[in-house]
Amino acid sequence: MKSAIFSAFALFFGLYAVALVTLQSDSPEDNVVLRWATDPNPARDRQVAAFTNANPGISVTTESGDPTKLLVQCATGVGPDLVDLSEPLFETMVRAGLLLDLTEPAKKYGFSPDKTFAAVRPTLQVDGRQFRFPCNVNAQAVIFNKAVFDDHQLPYPQQDWTWDDFVEVGRAIRETPSKSGRKHIPLVNWNSSFLFADLLMAHGGRYFSEDGLVCLLDSQEAVAAFEHYHDLMFKHRVMPTPEQSAAMSGQGGWNSGGINWFASGEAAMIMIGRWFSVQAPRFPQLQGQLAAVPLPRFPDQGSRGFIHARGLGVNAKTKHPEAALKFLSYLASPEYGELIIRDGDALPPSAAMAPDGAALSNEQLPDAVFHQTFVDAAANARPIDTSPFIDSAQVQRWIAEFLERLENRVASPSELARQLTTEINRAIARNIERDSRLRQRAEALRGENKAKEAGL
Repeated sequence: MKSAIFSAFALFFGLYAVALVTLQSDSPEDNVVLRWATDPNPARDRQVAAFTNANPGISVTTESGDPTKLLVQCATGVGPDLVDLSEPLFETMVRAGLLLDLTEPAKKYGFSPDKTFAAVRPTLQVDGRQFRFPCNVNAQAVIFNKAVFDDHQLPYPQQDWTWDDFVEVGRAIRETPSKSGRKHIPLVNWNSSFLFADLLMAHGGRYFSEDGLVCLLDSQEAVAAFEHYHDLMFKHRVMPTPEQSAAMSGQGGWNSGGINWFASGEAAMIMIGRWFSVQAPRFPQLQGQLAAVPLPRFPDQGSRGFIHARGLGVNAKTKHPEAALKFLSYLASPEYGELIIRDGDALPPSAAMAPDGAALSNEQLPDAVFHQTFVDAAANARPIDTSPFIDSAQVQRWIAEFLERLENRVASPSELARQLTTEINRAIARNIERDSRLRQRAEALRGENKAKEAGL
């Protein structure tokens, strides 16, 4: 009896060992599963399907990309292979050594920075080394609902409008009775940090000095941007205050506000990227009603906002680097770019595929003028500047916090700008004092600045 049991166990473990050997004998590119931390955009399924069809033996699964979770996962070796990264999180992960250096592989696989928009190329690199490539590129414009303007019997916004024109349009939406008897929100705010970034660029402001040693969010231009943000709510009353947003959310289910209010026909305008058109099919009431115009401009200036990439990096601890590099190569391909164009998922990574609005026209929004607005926005925008002496993700958290204080009128815009700038500059000074490498870099930059001032 004992020998029979022993023989059964021996057979079981023998078969188990064979199974393990079989599973582990796959070559690096056979039966590989890449995990992709990204957003829940419905376009991701089609993008994954096109890649897997062209790359037998490699499959891709998508999952939530919560920043805090990503940092911990990648640091402990259990993170996803592919990671969607905003500019602030990107720099944090690079400084922590969590991303694969793509500089040399990008040349081999065809996804080096020269393959995308010139304005976003610096945001793909840290200290001259490449660590990500765009999944798409985004610059914001004003999308408006023609049905709301028709309901109030008002003319549509013009392509060359100014910020004064914008305020007048917003007031008209608020004050002119509608045929339906409904009241509409002139402008909804879906992302406070993005709105502030657009206003900062419009006013000609910067986050930091060119050397990154000094925060400039208390400059005249930055204070004007903070005041502009404040005035849209409290002076011009064209954008809901926090109290108004809370009241509206409590009345009828649009708890996330912003995008949903616009999509449901409650609002006339939203400042957002071309990627909103991916959501449009979910809202049949918007069909044929969407149009776009550039961000308003100041007199004697052109329209300008900020540009950014939803960039993809590779976990430095991935077990499938070759497969991951193939996926990045796919992002630079015409096949992937065509998917972005067809779905309306912002702008394709390749600027050559978006020369004008006609090239971006798609089934749900065939109007070339709509898409041209975003081509022009990308051409006129610039990226958010960062500093090597402070964590960009922390800076963005502070900005979001201070914008919330501004929305709740804790202090005046100029006071909050000074407080925010002081806090950031103190953090820069502490970081330089504590880190010898940062200290050496800062001293070198200060020496260069003195030499320039002396005319040397």
